[in-house]
Formats: sequence, structure tokens, C-alpha cells
Amino acid sequence: MNLNLKRAAAALTLLIGLSACSMFVPPDANRLLFGLEPVNELGYEVTPQGITVETRTLKLSTRAGMPATNVTGYRVEYRDNSGVLRGQTSTVPQSLNITVPAGWQCTTPDPFLGCNALSEGARPAPGVAATVAAIQNQFLNADIIEAHMAEDQASGWFADITLYYNNVNGEFEETYRVNIVVPN
Repeated sequence: MNLNLKRAAAALTLLIGLSACSMFVPPDANRLLFGLEPVNELGYEVTPQGITVETRTLKLSTRAGMPATNVTGYRVEYRDNSGVLRGQTSTVPQSLNITVPAGWQCTTPDPFLGCNALSEGARPAPGVAATVAAIQNQFLNADIIEAHMAEDQASGWFADITLYYNNVNGEFEETYRVNIVVPN
């Protein structure tokens, strides 16, 4: 009897250890896939005519099986190469209204919302990307560009862009890091 009790305790300990392992749980199942195009960084150019913020397009998509998601706001913190806060857009989220289609493929997707789990021939797949052109003017402030230019060695600066969004699974807040490149 004592041997069976020890075996049960060992099995229970192993089961608890395995259930705590993150390798068995998909990472950040409700985290949006974030990117900027054509390059995944914020940048600007200094010319004799002045400063031009380089054009970026925000590209968001859902992970496979993730429901349609509504991005409602953003906040940006700008940090130097030591991680010191050099500025921010605001202490409260700025308004943004982007619908990101669900992470499903199907036989006949809706032109705007794509597919969902109940669509004909539905199967989990990365969602169709939602894009927002010319987002760089919202994500890179003029005062940050001036501070960045004033530094002798301004490499290593970055922006922590926090997106606020919701879907049927709840409300979420995720932060994505984007480098600020040294001017040309």
C-alpha cells in the first residue's frame, strides 16, 4: 500500500511539473502579429529642406485560430539606448480603430471580416493582414526626432508601442518594440 501511495505521489508531482511547463501551452494565444512595412523600424531623414519622417505602413494580423479583433488604441514610449524614458505620446491610450480579421481560412471568406470557426471549410490559419498606411506620423513625434538628433551617439533608441484591443476572449494590452534608426 505504501509503495502505491509513493507511486501516486510521484505521478502527481510529474503531472503538476508537466502542466506547469510553458512548452505545452501556446505562447500568447491572443497576441497580434505586429509589423511595419517596408522595414520594421521607425526612421526619418534629414535633408537641406528639413526633416522627413519615413513612410511606414502598420501591418496587423491574428494568429491561427484567433477570433476577429478590434484595435481600439495605442500608446508609445520612447527610450534611449540605456532604456531611459525620453518621451511618450500620452499617459492615456490614443484612439485607433482597426478591425483585424480572424485567424481562419475557409472556402468563401467575407471580403471585410474574412473567415471564422463556423465558416464553410474553416481551418485555423494566420489571419489576413489589416494594414494602415502612413502610421509613422502617429508613432514618431517631432520632439523625439529632435532629441534623437541632438545626441552624439543616438543608436539604440527604440519605441515601445502598446496596442489596446479586444475580441470575444476579452480585452488585451500588448507592447511591441520597434527601433528608431539613426538619420541618413
